[in-house]
Amino acid sequence: MKNEVPFFALAFGIIFMLAFAFQPGIVSGSKFGSAGSASLPDSIMKIVQKSCITCHANDGNGMAKMHVNFDNWDSYGEKKQPSKAEAMCNMLTKGKMPPKSFKESNPDAVPTEKEIKTICAWAESIKK
Repeated sequence: MKNEVPFFALAFGIIFMLAFAFQPGIVSGSKFGSAGSASLPDSIMKIVQKSCITCHANDGNGMAKMHVNFDNWDSYGEKKQPSKAEAMCNMLTKGKMPPKSFKESNPDAVPTEKEIKTICAWAESIKK
């Protein structure tokens, strides 16, 4: 009987730690991943999922995810997110993203002018 109490206490402690390790938003009490960083708004996430996530995510292209990895967006700090958002706007506006090969094989995934303007307005709105 005496051995059961420490076992249950240890098991409870491990479960408690794991629950918080995999739910960082719950610990901080907000939707923010790290101090000063914010999640992508739904309107931007829809565009990203349609046009960007194939390459710019953990399972994506190595070079692409080095520039921006949307799976890690919440971990980018308050200075890095606006910089990445501005780079997104610039690359989309100049027609450099998505790349030509992606556009040719995925014409429905190419962002529209309206979507590009939405991303650029959002990028401007989060500048510090």
